Amino acid sequence: MLINRYLTGLITGFVLLLLFHACTPKEDEEHQFGSEETFALPMNSLPLENLDPFQTNGDNWVITGNVWSDHKSELSIETKEGSGVLVSLSESEESADIFSRLEHGDIELRLEFLIPKNSNSGIYFQDRYELQILDSWLREDARFYDAGGIYERWDESRPEGERGFEGRDPLVNASLAPGLWQEFHVLFRAPRFDDEGNKTENARFDWVYLNGVRVQENVELTGPTRGGAPGKEVTKAPFRLHGDHGPVAFRNIEYKTYNQTDSLTLGPLTYEFFEYTGDRTPENFNDLELIAEGVTDSFNVADLAPQDEHYASRFTGELEVPVSGDYFFQTGMYNGGNLYINGELLIRNTGEVEFQILGNTIYLEEGTHEIQATHFQTVWISYIHIDYEGPGIEKRPLARKPEAESTASEPITVHAGSHQPELIGGFFNYENEKLTHTLAVGHTEGVHYSYDLGRGSLLSFWRNPFADVSQMWRGRGHEQLLVPMNAALESASGIPLATLGWRGSLSEPWPDNTPGIQQYQLDGNERPVFTSEIDGITIEDLIQPSQSGTELERTLRFRSEDNRRNKAARLAQASSVELLPNGLYRINGQYYINILDDGGSEPQIREHDGFEVLIIPVLQESTQSEVSYQLIW
Repeated sequence: MLINRYLTGLITGFVLLLLFHACTPKEDEEHQFGSEETFALPMNSLPLENLDPFQTNGDNWVITGNVWSDHKSELSIETKEGSGVLVSLSESEESADIFSRLEHGDIELRLEFLIPKNSNSGIYFQDRYELQILDSWLREDARFYDAGGIYERWDESRPEGERGFEGRDPLVNASLAPGLWQEFHVLFRAPRFDDEGNKTENARFDWVYLNGVRVQENVELTGPTRGGAPGKEVTKAPFRLHGDHGPVAFRNIEYKTYNQTDSLTLGPLTYEFFEYTGDRTPENFNDLELIAEGVTDSFNVADLAPQDEHYASRFTGELEVPVSGDYFFQTGMYNGGNLYINGELLIRNTGEVEFQILGNTIYLEEGTHEIQATHFQTVWISYIHIDYEGPGIEKRPLARKPEAESTASEPITVHAGSHQPELIGGFFNYENEKLTHTLAVGHTEGVHYSYDLGRGSLLSFWRNPFADVSQMWRGRGHEQLLVPMNAALESASGIPLATLGWRGSLSEPWPDNTPGIQQYQLDGNERPVFTSEIDGITIEDLIQPSQSGTELERTLRFRSEDNRRNKAARLAQASSVELLPNGLYRINGQYYINILDDGGSEPQIREHDGFEVLIIPVLQESTQSEVSYQLIW
């Protein structure tokens, strides 16, 4: 469903009103058990100090410290001495694929890859089922042979034109420019076999994320894709990286392997319900009046409650653990409640900081353990939801919240207008934080961005399609976020101004007392120009598509009544800022900055507070300075 420009304008006006009524952020409880930052057990890393974790018949694979590739030069790749990066140089007639010594069945795999212009590679799960890697930058209609596609099967016995079949196109082209680091995150299911070796279930990809965007979902594979290992399908085999179709690099290869049988088993639970009118989890249930008790087989608090509101409950039972190891538990309790294992508090959720999803890890020996969940209810809905994950056991529910009636409907989406940009004010997620004063701008050219009106900064940028606003328009209790519909890359938060200290060092990456945007006005092309003022310096910020329409260009204008020799424009702050031989800066390996106008000052890379910062001094010899640069991704 499309939402028209009139409605988006209403949202924008509403958010501008909110600028005068900013919300005060709530602080987390001190000494809280459980964390909102932890969502799973850590993954295993495949070491890339040498080629020992792999086997290959080719001489094209090497371990290096870093790579770079000119995004305009076909098949270009340069390496830097060191370790941590696996590279296929494809410079020899002896080039070949490489196989992991790890053999896997079900596997969750996450890795980064770098593909040069017009190069080609792929990941064969179990040496048989290919997830494609290709330079698919800017391709409008991505096919099965593009990055994120699942390659087709092949049968020479079929009629001409029908020999390729069952290839699956990616749901969206989430590819970045050549020479940038891109990420796959995949959950693959191995085929299942009975005791006689007969296949009972096909292999499948549960999901595939490319650069944070889901590009495949629940794809069943009736057999190996083209180029897969010949012969029968198996329960375990290595994964294979394609290395003879052009140069490619891989790094940060992480995985979890899962078995098909083990799970936690929950025994009978005793339950108790108490009269309670508090607004946080009770400290002592023994002081409360008992109003109901019994035995149940699940944490079905809403079904068992003797009254609709104002009660507390406690569930106690036995948990059978099939294998020793670390177990991660995650709870979502409405209104709140705690989780105990063997009498020890594992997750504490008082409920006073609204609804929270919290997690924590505990080591459990094989055998029987006591589990207890407490809960309280004041108003609205009431449930206990518990997920867990363990050694060889993927995350799954131990207790489910009640299933809501299906309300699946067509998403509400906004696409950039054919004549002028779309402007949508609302909430936006940045670094896992919900920002309330933001503006998303969608351009006809297909390059979009979000802007923080509260701090005067570019938040993120992405390509077509533009925005999913379903959460903003449907129901209460959602996050109410505007969600980019393609891979969104995050910029550095904060006003684009740095303060230089003694001998040009960075004393602060940006001023602390950021006042936010005083106003924004639309230029002749209906594009917003943001204006802010801090420390006597006025900053104008214009972000627009480049002439080719494939990049964003940002122009920053600084004005002051006098020269401010200790100020600099801050273009990027990241864990990695690299000046490449072609003159571009690669930021976190994920996007390029091409400086178009440095205002007569030399760009500099400085270190500050554990980050690398790209700056250009401004207001050095004049009361006005202008800096402009392109974002390429």
